[in-house]
Amino acid sequence: MDRVHDAALDDELITALHARGQRVTLPRLLVHRHLRRAASHVTPEQLHAELAPQLPSLSPATIYGTLDLLDDLGFVRRVSTPRGGTVYDSRVDDHHHIICRSCGRIEDVDAAIDTVAVERAARRAGFRVDHGQLAISGLCADCAARRAEAERA
Repeated sequence: MDRVHDAALDDELITALHARGQRVTLPRLLVHRHLRRAASHVTPEQLHAELAPQLPSLSPATIYGTLDLLDDLGFVRRVSTPRGGTVYDSRVDDHHHIICRSCGRIEDVDAAIDTVAVERAARRAGFRVDHGQLAISGLCADCAARRAEAERA
């Protein structure tokens, strides 16, 4: 079953790369497959650690370059974290994120938010809007419970 899934994912990326006149490489295919199958948001370092055993020649620079390419192609979304890191989300439909400021956990949130006024203001400022998303930071349930417990002690 994975082979069929691999073929479908590969075809999707190959079509997009050929349309842009770019090369199809094994590292690009592996990063794309792995990220699109990920159950959560993934860091470049996690991707490298998980894929390097399959392809020892895979460098962190290749991971970063491929992630930039996949973001440009619209296959993933780059999400900046409050701690200054970046994670990649294979979910590219309209959704938002909640980010725990203590443990760094990131979760997707489905909620309709009217971003028209913000996008209009951005365009007036000369900014070309690709998409909008809201990131809310706070404490996840686990960290909030630990903090409450520590405060009681």
